[in-house]
Amino acid sequence: MTPEPYPEAICGRLDLPSARWTVEAGAVGRGEAWTDLADRRMRVPLDGGAHGRVVRAHELMHARISPAAPGLFDAFDGVPARSVECAEEFRVNHLLGRCGFELTELRDGSERLTGRRLADAGDWAELVRFAAAVSGTPALSDLLRGVRAIEPSWARACRALERELLRVARAAPTSALASTTPSDRGLVDGFAVFTDAFARVVPRHVDAPPDASATTPARRRHRPAPTGAFAPLVVDHAVVLDRVVRGGLAPRRVAAACGRRVVSPARLVTDPARRIFEQRGRGPGGVVVVDQSGSMALSAGALAELLVAAPGAFVLGYSHAPGSTGVPNAWVLADRGRAASKPRAGNVGNGVDAPALRYALGRRRVGEPLVWVCDGQVTDAGDHADPVLAAECARLALRHGIVMVATVPEALAALRRPSRRPRLLGRVAAAVTASP
Repeated sequence: MTPEPYPEAICGRLDLPSARWTVEAGAVGRGEAWTDLADRRMRVPLDGGAHGRVVRAHELMHARISPAAPGLFDAFDGVPARSVECAEEFRVNHLLGRCGFELTELRDGSERLTGRRLADAGDWAELVRFAAAVSGTPALSDLLRGVRAIEPSWARACRALERELLRVARAAPTSALASTTPSDRGLVDGFAVFTDAFARVVPRHVDAPPDASATTPARRRHRPAPTGAFAPLVVDHAVVLDRVVRGGLAPRRVAAACGRRVVSPARLVTDPARRIFEQRGRGPGGVVVVDQSGSMALSAGALAELLVAAPGAFVLGYSHAPGSTGVPNAWVLADRGRAASKPRAGNVGNGVDAPALRYALGRRRVGEPLVWVCDGQVTDAGDHADPVLAAECARLALRHGIVMVATVPEALAALRRPSRRPRLLGRVAAAVTASP
């Protein structure tokens, strides 16, 4: 049983009178938990394992050190409220780390996709603010993986922001950084001094984008003209499947009521179903198609996780270099118990979404799930979004029961609980809605 947090136990502060708190059950996703010091209300996940525990600790840290002044994020003249909000998140996370909490658990799996979308939209200001909020935690690395696929210079600039914030934070003793001694303007010293300092760093970076490419992502500048068609699928057969996946090749023996040879005659007495024969099969399988363009690239660690869930899976990755011809744009990463120890990386465009799905359908066994890891951004051979091509992928998914997910953790869940019920995302889902 997960213990319910008690803010009353840690919230002994001179600037707040003692009063009872109301704690509501919430979800573990980013933005789902919050703390309202003015009304003494808190929403946190009451389960969620290690991740839920750190989310609860984060909100309890807010209850312990954040001020309850009205208009809190407008407290500093000339500093945007969003910058102040993100600076306070940084202070809270930094203090959590000093308390020994595992900051790895502050990630929820959405950061990489968020980074890619912010960079693709050219939203430099929000990227800087979000990067400030998660600086000093592994969530920033995930965020910048998505950014780097679109505009590497932005990712380097965000790392410079992190270094500046950490330099200020590490120079401060914990007692000062977390101080709740009342100061002027109804604030507390830790917030008035350090959150103010962090918040003033953020606008300087917002106002100084790394170069002119901040409004024109690099990948877009070099794309050829739209083609309105997918590129031909070119499978790279040079990828070596040199690693044996445990449980993928070894046969499984299952008791059966019929067969060719009696294996366990004792079951005539011990088994009510009299399953004296055996059947052999392979480890759990499935077909996984992975969009490896940009931030969707499948790492070696993610591939290993996929194969733990389905050691007998067939995994196909794809990513097409815009405008190229004859260049491999798809590769087998795992095939029924064997996997590549050095998976191919894509990090270019999509371009072959539907051809890759058709190729994978040809390798699907009866009853197997087919999971497509993609954010729904289907593109043509020039890496331009095309609603007609998105509709083509949607028809394939609906006809063949393809389950579409945005992240590898969701793919793991889909393999553990197989379903032939189709699921669509992004522009692929929108194409179905838009169809007459």
